[in-house]
Amino acid sequence: MNRPDRTARRLLGKSDPLDAQAAALTVLSGRARARAKTGDGPVHSARMFKLAKDSAVKARTQAINQLKAALVIADPALRERLSGLGNRELFRTCARLGLRDGGGDEDAVAQATHMTLSMLAERIEQLTGQIDELNRRLTRLVERHARNCSYRWASARTVPSLC
Repeated sequence: MNRPDRTARRLLGKSDPLDAQAAALTVLSGRARARAKTGDGPVHSARMFKLAKDSAVKARTQAINQLKAALVIADPALRERLSGLGNRELFRTCARLGLRDGGGDEDAVAQATHMTLSMLAERIEQLTGQIDELNRRLTRLVERHARNCSYRWASARTVPSLC
């Protein structure tokens, strides 16, 4: 739908029923030139990839925050062992933490901590892989359909308007 007639809106006031009537009259008179979005093509594909990517980024951020919160309350020896690592190495190391053999309440807490850190780190790695794949797909989509936008896309990492 084209932009509504401003003079009519000022004279008659803002009203959804009046806006709907004005839109219908514009279409019936043939003055409406705008076409509705079709919901297909490269722009819609980019929107879908962006939707999935945003969800994965949010879930990964939550998992990272949970992993770091679990480290704060973890056994001091484990915390000390992991304290000097950067994020990537921290996630890899935590993903490799296995269940330890043994009994007793202290071992049960250590096992629960190791399992939690391992599962969170694996989730982070999986979500990072999904984000990387979606970035690759978005980049290929932009390169294929909007070559002159590729430079801007590569630096901004946002969904372009596909020029």
